[in-house]
Amino acid sequence: MTAELKKLIAGRLGARARFGEPMSRHTTWGVGGPAWCLARVNDAAEAVWLATACDAAGLAYKPLGRGSNLLVGDAGYPGVMIRMGGELGKLSLEGSLLRAGAGAPLPGAVRLAARQGLAGLEWAAGIPASLGGAVATNAGAHGGDMAELTATVSLLIPGGEVSRVAGNQLPAGYRRRSLPPGSMVLGAELKLKPSSAAEVERRRKALLDLRRSRQPLAARTAGSVFKNPPGDHAGRLIEAAGLKGLAVGDAVVSRVHANFIENRGRASAGDILSLINTVALKVMEAFSVRLEPEVEVVGV
Repeated sequence: MTAELKKLIAGRLGARARFGEPMSRHTTWGVGGPAWCLARVNDAAEAVWLATACDAAGLAYKPLGRGSNLLVGDAGYPGVMIRMGGELGKLSLEGSLLRAGAGAPLPGAVRLAARQGLAGLEWAAGIPASLGGAVATNAGAHGGDMAELTATVSLLIPGGEVSRVAGNQLPAGYRRRSLPPGSMVLGAELKLKPSSAAEVERRRKALLDLRRSRQPLAARTAGSVFKNPPGDHAGRLIEAAGLKGLAVGDAVVSRVHANFIENRGRASAGDILSLINTVALKVMEAFSVRLEPEVEVVGV
């Protein structure tokens, strides 16, 4: 069945489908074995076709986004990683409404909003996510999050239906969004607030500078590894446990911010996962606090 599916995907997508593609080339950690297929779709019709074909063949698939907040195992991913481009990677504005395909880069949306004097998204400056990933996980920082901005979400529902859902119909909380099971974000509309372009840009730059001063943005990381537990910060707990600089192979707890794990060279996904588990265990032993991973782990 997979041989037939490979032929179908290659015939429809051509060079936009890469089989056995190492995910280390497509994740911000720079680790991960080969995906059965990495495929780029350029519009909703292609996304529907690919998802339907995978479902018929019994093969898993998932959106890739920009490869941040993701740990792919050394054995790879036994399915189709879907990257969204073309129409699904575009940004546009209509008044104070920002329309974005799921593959559009979140930093690009932040800069576009600032240039046009639209406030509300400055907190996302420097977050290396796609719009689709940010919406699906309810990304947030500095007291803001995607849920408070999301007017509508375009979803691909299992079975091939594309549904446009009001944002307030998708329950959200800290770093989570309740989407219909098996659904995939294709795009979203964000409701922003008209403001002074100079003031929005000032706030964007200030928050970006703050992020640069506190986080290892130049290192290979996947952003924050753990969610903050209620009433505390994961980074504070990890640092208080004396874990800054702790390493497994080339995977190292950052000395800049303890809730980041850096790939200092040739770390494997196994190294990173082992370090994640070790940090969680040591924090539990020291403070009786269970840290919940923020990164998604697949293929292990």
